[in-house]
Amino acid sequence: MSDEKTVEHKLEDGVGRVQDGAENLLNKAKDQAEDLASCSKSRAALDAVRDCVADQPVIAASVAGLLGFILGAVIARKS
Repeated sequence: MSDEKTVEHKLEDGVGRVQDGAENLLNKAKDQAEDLASCSKSRAALDAVRDCVADQPVIAASVAGLLGFILGAVIARKS
């Protein structure tokens, strides 16, 4: 009887380890899927900015120049 219980406990431990491993693998897959989804959102935002710059290059250059001027003034003031 003690041998049967020992085997049963070892089997239960093994099954528990397999379940834990499968759960960890599933969690990793979910995390990677979420990372890919956020990456595609970032890519969509980048594509939108690129399209806006391509459609209105004068405005984009003006905004970039103004931001550069302001950033330069802030850095010069702190020095």
